[in-house]
Amino acid sequence: MRELTDFRPFLRTSTVFWRNNVPPPSERIILVEAMSQDLRVTLRNLTVANALRRMEPARIVVYSGADEDWNQIIWTYFNLEEISAMATAYGAEAVFDAHALVDARVAGTAEPMEIAGVDLGGDLPDSGIPADKLDEIVYATTCRMALVARLDDSPEIQAKKDQVTARSVEFAKIYDALLANNDVVALISSHVDYNNFGLAVEAAIRHDVPVLFPQSTGGLKVYGLFPEKLPAGAPIRAGLTTQLGEFFEKHVWPNRELLHRSSELTQARAKATLGRPSWWRAGADFSSVELRTPADRAAVRVPAGRRVGLDPSKPTISVFNHAVSDALGTNWEVFEDLGDWIEKTAAWAAEHDEVNWLFLDHPHQHMYDATGFFDGVAARYADQPHMKFMRSLDLSKNYLTALTDLVLTVRGSVSSEYPALGIPALQCGWSEWSACGFTTVTESVEEYFSELTRHIEGLLAGEVLITPDQVERARLWMWFYRCASDVPSGLVQQWPVGEGDRLFEILSINMLHVEADGEPAFAAVQRMWRRREPFLSRFDWEVSPDALAIQLGAVTA
Repeated sequence: MRELTDFRPFLRTSTVFWRNNVPPPSERIILVEAMSQDLRVTLRNLTVANALRRMEPARIVVYSGADEDWNQIIWTYFNLEEISAMATAYGAEAVFDAHALVDARVAGTAEPMEIAGVDLGGDLPDSGIPADKLDEIVYATTCRMALVARLDDSPEIQAKKDQVTARSVEFAKIYDALLANNDVVALISSHVDYNNFGLAVEAAIRHDVPVLFPQSTGGLKVYGLFPEKLPAGAPIRAGLTTQLGEFFEKHVWPNRELLHRSSELTQARAKATLGRPSWWRAGADFSSVELRTPADRAAVRVPAGRRVGLDPSKPTISVFNHAVSDALGTNWEVFEDLGDWIEKTAAWAAEHDEVNWLFLDHPHQHMYDATGFFDGVAARYADQPHMKFMRSLDLSKNYLTALTDLVLTVRGSVSSEYPALGIPALQCGWSEWSACGFTTVTESVEEYFSELTRHIEGLLAGEVLITPDQVERARLWMWFYRCASDVPSGLVQQWPVGEGDRLFEILSINMLHVEADGEPAFAAVQRMWRRREPFLSRFDWEVSPDALAIQLGAVTA
């Protein structure tokens, strides 16, 4: 819950802190997005921007705002005044409401607005974005705003698409103009999807400007998209997937003996917050997983099967429905869309009653689907006793873990969570960890169903479909995500601290009483930036094993 009364004392403190800890700006600029209602998001973006300014002196330009759609379906409040005040305290020279500007440009009522030397309210040249890329972003944004799995030809959907198209064209013009007419060091954005966020990211990559995007979880977690490292023509997150896989193979896996104790401890601690994002199920009894071994699972399997209404003597394949309108097209996927995957998987499952099929909706289904999509698929197969459709929050993770023998997903966090518990996962799309070697990743619809057939045959034959190395890799990834790529910083604080008075009191204390020398955020951003690494890390991996062990504080006895 947000409990913020007055953060003006924090603004005064942070103004002095950043004035003393960032060198004078140059003519270059850093573009910073501030389009979230949650001040923790803007806090992370601005902190990263200032950490970067310590190496690359620059001015900060912040674009903010929210439109009617976002306020209706996602945000419960949006306070531009608070965001602007925070940005100014962190040294921003300009803060503007990009949504209001876009609306005015679409309506033909925009007034002159000079930002970073560019009149954003005047005539702007067409964006250089390829037409197919603009169409993809418009399509994904329309699906998200309409809360649908895919677009149809209904007048309502087409009207929404026309509205999104008109706004997207203007967003693209604004972002292109800022990038084309300035020497931009970097773009800092909390998201890379949809027209308001994604068009800025697309423009930055096209102008050879790196993109750093902090994550809304943990301490300070940041991914980096460096244009020279991204494959041409690939979805925006695809390069991140391959780079993370390469890094994992080069640094994490070879140090598995050194990291083994840490990864096992992380796995034990991650009972209620396995996977990302942690807020889907965290903090309730149904979120915890106490089962640790195959024997634990076997003991609970029979009551779990009875609870669901499936035969516990048959293998069970659990299919995890996605938030069907969320972030379409930002990584490689083999089906046309997330809804197409679950529909075709359900149709295939109907013909395969040799195993159980458990279909689970997304824990926050209502935030992403206004059409009853999941219930509609369930109704088609209500007469199939080997297929069950359930609300995921109606089933404890202990029961789910005991019953599941194979996980199916496109890109969901379950494909990292369940292999860490010794349960294999089959993906038909890429996530950040898909190149780390602990899931089966298929590259076509044909391969997906072929692998599904092979896995079912293996389950029926009593084969173990996941190797000890894959389990260890999954647990190392869990450690890597929750620890190695999560930087503890006194300038940010862990996400669960909230965004109320408590957060800003802690930040003020750190800014007033702790010297900036040795601040982990500064060192980590510098390392990431200079080495062009795809993520922020609390460790320097380019050192000897002994030096790495010292950084880890590894238990050697």
